[in-house]
Amino acid sequence: MDAMNPQTDDRVTIRLDGLVMDPATQIRQETNAATVRQYRDAMRTGVVFPPITVAPVDPKDPDKGFVLIDGWHRVTAVQALGGETINAVVAAGVMPNEYRWIAAENNRSHGLRLTNADKREVFRAYVQAGRHRMENRGRRVKSAREMARDLQGIVSDRRIPVWMLQDFPKVYRAMRAGGLEENPGSDFGKKDRDVIHAELATTALVQFKASFSAIRSKEQQQALLVEITRAAQDVAKVATGGRELPAVIPEDF
Repeated sequence: MDAMNPQTDDRVTIRLDGLVMDPATQIRQETNAATVRQYRDAMRTGVVFPPITVAPVDPKDPDKGFVLIDGWHRVTAVQALGGETINAVVAAGVMPNEYRWIAAENNRSHGLRLTNADKREVFRAYVQAGRHRMENRGRRVKSAREMARDLQGIVSDRRIPVWMLQDFPKVYRAMRAGGLEENPGSDFGKKDRDVIHAELATTALVQFKASFSAIRSKEQQQALLVEITRAAQDVAKVATGGRELPAVIPEDF
């Protein structure tokens, strides 16, 4: 599987409520509000945007939904318009550590100009995806000049060793000592995807509670209460097969 040329399925239409937006996969430092407004206004007039890029949460179970790889501004613009679906291309056979590098590759051909901070993230994504190693050469690390050529001007061959020392010291040592990397991948700390998704869900719930408490209108609160109840029933069905909610034990029990 080549992260620079991921296998893609045909375009599909996916529901936004089945799209995991993990900030850790975002190649940019932040989403640009002005760009979101520009996209939103263009969409409102009927402009058709390219599909976003996603990966299946579980390749064996499409009902598990998708993880957003590329298209944060487009998704946010659709959300601002109250849209429920978006066109997407599914990247098949890619590993989670490749998501950001695929996004970086896509951003080279479209989207906002990369800031200096974004360029640093692209460099990190490149190494985390294992692109710094020679193809079919195991632990052999490319030279700084070869990496700079891969990155197509995003970072110079003189800057690469500096960033490598700061971000990936083991790879830097390999570059300085014959090009063989010790324990490839050990720098990158693979985190359990279930833990990541649970953390995202918990963060979203905390933000929902804070935002809900700030609403003054009882009418809006009631409308949201209906929506969150429906959402809870949908989640219960995923977890147990039924829509009945579990009993909640009071915190001061």
